[in-house]
Amino acid sequence: MITKNYLIILFVVLFFSCDTGTNTEDIITLEGTVFEYDAAVNVVPIEGVLVTAEGLYQQTLTDKNGFYKFEATAANDSFGVTIKATKIGYIATSTFVEVVKGKVLLVPELQMTAISPLDTSNTGGGDDPITSGEAAHIEFVTPHESQVYVYASGLRETAVFGVRVTDAQGNLLDKTHAVQVNFNILNGPDGGEYLDPDTMTTLEGTAFTVLNSGTVAGPVQLEAYIDLPNKTIRSIPSRIAIYGGLPDNDHFSIAVDRVNIAGQVHYGLIDNVTAFVGDKYSNPVVPGTIVYFSTDYGIIEGAASTDDLGMATVRYISAAPLPPNPATTSFANITAWSYGDTITGVTLSTETTILLSSYTDDIEVSPTTFEYTVLNEPKSFTLNISDIYENPIVANSVVSVKATDGELFGDTQFKMLDSQLPGNGTTDFGFVWAPGDSLEAPQVYITITVTAPSDGNGSRSINISGVKKP
Repeated sequence: MITKNYLIILFVVLFFSCDTGTNTEDIITLEGTVFEYDAAVNVVPIEGVLVTAEGLYQQTLTDKNGFYKFEATAANDSFGVTIKATKIGYIATSTFVEVVKGKVLLVPELQMTAISPLDTSNTGGGDDPITSGEAAHIEFVTPHESQVYVYASGLRETAVFGVRVTDAQGNLLDKTHAVQVNFNILNGPDGGEYLDPDTMTTLEGTAFTVLNSGTVAGPVQLEAYIDLPNKTIRSIPSRIAIYGGLPDNDHFSIAVDRVNIAGQVHYGLIDNVTAFVGDKYSNPVVPGTIVYFSTDYGIIEGAASTDDLGMATVRYISAAPLPPNPATTSFANITAWSYGDTITGVTLSTETTILLSSYTDDIEVSPTTFEYTVLNEPKSFTLNISDIYENPIVANSVVSVKATDGELFGDTQFKMLDSQLPGNGTTDFGFVWAPGDSLEAPQVYITITVTAPSDGNGSRSINISGVKKP
């Protein structure tokens, strides 16, 4: 048994040892203890507590002194970690700490409280406990984890559920009236999840079961029931979520909102970059999984955590450095990476590109002059619209072709699409002009205009003319 004074001394010793001790530059170390207070308000260490370092993908058990320790390789200089402690028969507890690469951190002590049945002492002043009647009600009462993770994820795969059974007056069942409680999974993702045990006889009116996750993520709905000779008593179903496991390379991808931004024209343009991260069972990974990002040109936010759908989004910003040889390539490469398993050091990565297009080039149209007669003979034109390095200009740039007389057909009024590759429909277009019947005008002018958005490549226009032949 550890007294309060002993615990304070232990804390001081560990504190100063942590202040001076460091490992290698990339290693972080977390140490802590888990305890409870006994009836005399003495500090008592708890052995066998499952301690999880969420974000580091590590778990360990406390020793007989309630002590635990984690060591892991860190990618960032500092970041937050949630330390969670669970044990059957105790209310789960947790704390949040900021860890620093190369340092040993003493985690604040985690105090746990044992789950105990309601006080059944005689409130009328006597010393004899109240004896219960027959079972009449059952309910889930034990605080439990809000989620577990798929089998073989390397994370917590079990959750404890407890129920209490009372008689019609609300007294917990005594030993004489103990009953068998049955546990059942009403609904689940059908990935092999199961309960163990699936039956338990009440002890002081309480019973427990443990949910073991399967290989598929999804919600699980539980019930507890008691079969009596004349009726069945059921609980209100309890729910818990099974989350996905660690990132899998085959289920790791990346995309950007816009594949083409005018990054060589404007600094400060923002483009959202999203990583999509799944586990080996095609489920979204554990919410809060960290994904790291980098780019060779421009600036990008360094990391983001996944949401419930396994998506992590950061912002790319157009800025220096820019591609040094834009005539050869105007692309910025973006890499997303994460740990498939921090213990074994498996690193997963995926890549995409953003086109950093430049200023709008002079509009190329062919032919630039033409002749027409009184006959309705159409004239065909080719049109090239690109930046000065022959890349497509950005989406929502408006192209307009207008003539002073006659009729126009084809690509005469449209918006550019979000594209990276030159070719038909992205840089190459065409239209047709026809004089119609008996055009009297001696001359016709055709105006081609490119109107860029405020964050675009720039606006351009060109005029071509036609002359009527006798």
